[in-house]
This record gives sequence, structure tokens and C-alpha cells, in this order.
Amino acid sequence: MKGVAVIAVCWALGLGLGVVGAASSSSSALPRCKSGQLRLTGSLQGATQSLLGMFRLANRTARACALPVAPRRVSLVIGTQVLPALTDRMTAGTEPPGTPTRRLAARGRVSVAVEWRNWCGAPRGNAHLSVRLTIFPRVSPQAAVGLVRTPPCVDHKYSSRVAVSRFIRATARR
Repeated sequence: MKGVAVIAVCWALGLGLGVVGAASSSSSALPRCKSGQLRLTGSLQGATQSLLGMFRLANRTARACALPVAPRRVSLVIGTQVLPALTDRMTAGTEPPGTPTRRLAARGRVSVAVEWRNWCGAPRGNAHLSVRLTIFPRVSPQAAVGLVRTPPCVDHKYSSRVAVSRFIRATARR
């Protein structure tokens, strides 16, 4: 019991702030990224009963900005139709390698993986697709993916799903 009390007192006195402060200091002081700063590019390719791809989110300005852990939503758009699909987070074992980040450097880039499964709606087959990432309310950059073949309908009982990774720091070009 005394050990718990000592930890609580230390925390209350601010001795625990070094741990918390280190984890959140880099992005908490930065302003949130805005639509005008961002450019999204990427592609999706056929994978086992899904479409899988990487998208790059680039900061077009000379000011760094803060990101959430991952996009809030991934919207799939064909023409003007937003397809009904649920957004899930990728599990730790399926995320791409790299260092997760919540900071987008000035003129920097981050990557995010997207996987679309179980499409039972219309249209099916080949379609011109765009992907929109909702990062913050009213901040939703969109990328034209081009002509893709929609993933197969595996089971009508389940919704179409789009899994998305955390934002990953882009590796330097060599």
C-alpha cells in the first residue's frame, strides 16, 4: 500500500511528467494539419481477396503540423458516390514497418497503408476509384487511384471494410 501511495504522491508532484511529456511533446505544441497544407497520393493493387496499397501524405508548406495517431475514416469514392464501408484500424502485426508518428515535418511525408475487403455493392468489377482520408473534421485530402477491380464479395452478411494503419514516418530516399 505504501508503494502505491508513494507513486501517487510522486505523480501528483509532477515527477511523472517526464514520461508523459516525452511522449506527447512533439505534436501537442504544433498546430493541427490543415487541408491547404496536404497532398495525398497513392495506389491500391489486388491482393488476396482485397485491394491493398500505400498512400503518402505530403506537407506542401514550410511549417510542421500535428497529426492524429491514424486517419479517422477512409472513404472510397466512385464518381460522386461514397461507398458504404466501415473503417477499422490495422492490427499491430499487419501494419507496414516503420516508426509511427504524429508529426508531419515541413515539406515532409508520412505513409499510411489501406486495405479494402468484401465489396458486395454496386458497382462491381472495374471502377475509377478515389480514396479520401478524414484526418480531422474538415481535413480530408483525396487521391485519385484510377481504374481498379473492386474486391470480391466474400459474404453478404458482413459490411465492406477498409483497414487503415497508423501514420508512419516516411523513410528517406537514397
